[in-house]
Amino acid sequence: MTHVLAPLKTAGVHGIEVISGDGVTRRGHPIFAMYVGDYPEQLLVTCCKNGTCPKCSITRNNVGATTDPAHPFRDLEEVLNALNRFDSDSPADFSKACREAGIKPVVNPFWKDLPDVNIFCSITPDILHQLHQGVIKHLVAWLKAAYGPEELDARCRRLPPNHQIRLFLKGITTLQKVTGKEHADICRFLMGLVIGLPLPGGVSPARLVRAVRALLDFLYLAQYPAHTSDTLSLLEGALRRFHTNKDVFVQLGIRQHFKLPKLHSLDHYVQSIKLFGTTDNYDTQYTERLHIDFAKDAYRATNHKDEFPQMTIWLERREKMARHEAYINWRLKRLAAEKERAAAAPRARTWERASSSDISSSTSDSESGIQTGNRPRLLETESSISHPTTSSIWTRIKITKWPSVKALSFDAAAERYGALYLRDALARFIVQYRDPALSAREVEQASIGVGFRFRKVQAFHKLKFSLNDAQDLGVMGDIQDVAHARPERKDKQGRTVPGRFDTVLVNDGTGGASGVQGYHVAQLRLVFRLSKAACEDLFPDVLAPGHLAYIEQFTSFTAPDTVHSLYKVNRQRDATGARLASVVEVRNIRRSCHLLPVAGAVVPREWTSSTVLQSSDSFWVNSFSDLHMYMTLI
Repeated sequence: MTHVLAPLKTAGVHGIEVISGDGVTRRGHPIFAMYVGDYPEQLLVTCCKNGTCPKCSITRNNVGATTDPAHPFRDLEEVLNALNRFDSDSPADFSKACREAGIKPVVNPFWKDLPDVNIFCSITPDILHQLHQGVIKHLVAWLKAAYGPEELDARCRRLPPNHQIRLFLKGITTLQKVTGKEHADICRFLMGLVIGLPLPGGVSPARLVRAVRALLDFLYLAQYPAHTSDTLSLLEGALRRFHTNKDVFVQLGIRQHFKLPKLHSLDHYVQSIKLFGTTDNYDTQYTERLHIDFAKDAYRATNHKDEFPQMTIWLERREKMARHEAYINWRLKRLAAEKERAAAAPRARTWERASSSDISSSTSDSESGIQTGNRPRLLETESSISHPTTSSIWTRIKITKWPSVKALSFDAAAERYGALYLRDALARFIVQYRDPALSAREVEQASIGVGFRFRKVQAFHKLKFSLNDAQDLGVMGDIQDVAHARPERKDKQGRTVPGRFDTVLVNDGTGGASGVQGYHVAQLRLVFRLSKAACEDLFPDVLAPGHLAYIEQFTSFTAPDTVHSLYKVNRQRDATGARLASVVEVRNIRRSCHLLPVAGAVVPREWTSSTVLQSSDSFWVNSFSDLHMYMTLI
């Protein structure tokens, strides 16, 4: 490292010419600012001893005992004075000086002579090793000791499927050599494993659940792509909540102390974020991934003889292909934008002609008893749904051009998809779509007179969502999401594949970019589209709807739970016990939604992952299914 960073000695003091992003050449002074590594590497670089903090001077006995983000860094001047005594003092005096400074006796560490460097300040947080492979790894072991492996694995095997959730159908307690990615996957449903479970000895589980919730909050908040003073305050608050409730593990006999350097390292996250930006700037997950891309994959592409020249050529070719692919994608986007601008003018003129006929059509509709308002007279034909008046402002939905089932009868929809009341729900939707001003009673009465001249619809088995930046700052990449509505089928070997009907978040028209106001949970039973002839018959004077969805409703959001802050929803049923269902436009679906079944001390063993949504009526809404869900479901 001394040899690699030697040019910084001159460049940091005298500066070099650097071309900025705007193309202007300026004088810059590059310095050694950050060191990204796991805990052993941090100790090695800072010359600190095992069990201590590589950043601050907290004593070994106080590590992890409490939280104090304002704890000062190690005294750099004292450390440098101790290191400089190597040339003038005896080895014994040099070792004594280093010991008094709290470091190991290391001769000339690489950072000692670099300009404007504070190595203790340069140590950065590490999501992978400090959280996923550190604190979260400890937490899973503590929960296993508190509740036992049997019930935790039983609950794990009975979680409903979701695009964002990895199912561990053999449980999580028997996993060995668990990777950081697997720990991140476990965190997505960890709350569902502990809610409602009693602790041995009559100990209240509330403090343990709060401690788990606090660590998960810290994990997700620490991964925000942009921070404000409010989010940093939430980050500090989550850590304080964990330290307030962590003694429950001591009470249960699981821990005797919390002298964990990785737990103490969480104290420095807020200060590091203020100094160096968000944690994605210095997370070792990216460099760990490069081991695969630049070393392991390159080595596998060789004949394992004289591999270095072969690896270099292989990597060079891949970089050239990546640059060419980026150029092609850029050109395609430019062409698509030009075509869209060219098509925008004719569409605008069509909308103007449609609006000019609103008055006459509204008069004729009034005579027939149906008010259409000011809906434009156009038929939607695009398979990519985007409407500025609904949740599609924050979500782009894609559906296959051709249906999964070209002609699905109403009877088959009821038998295979569970859409038992498709006719009635579709009739109510048609009446309300024609006249949104009608009351619920008027819609119910008018729907009785709606007749269908068709018997079949086109069915689709999958919705793909592209979720926009939850913070609306342009720094968070789009998150891909999928919702399935697929009946039971047979695979190529004749084995039965269970049906899958995911749950989704539906916008009632008043929902915003974040929060639960205006949203409700529903189970997606059928995604379908009416034929062109049916649309012309049912919607002769209004813009026909596009893709529709038959959903089974859950209760509205209420106040979150006081212990773990999750929202509870139940299936809505009528007086006879039948599930309430409705038809909505697909464009009103915001995204998929993962539910955690509400279970008692022992989860019913007859439940399975594929049947739990039908077997249970009460669920917790999982806000940890992904970072986008966590940021929006508040």
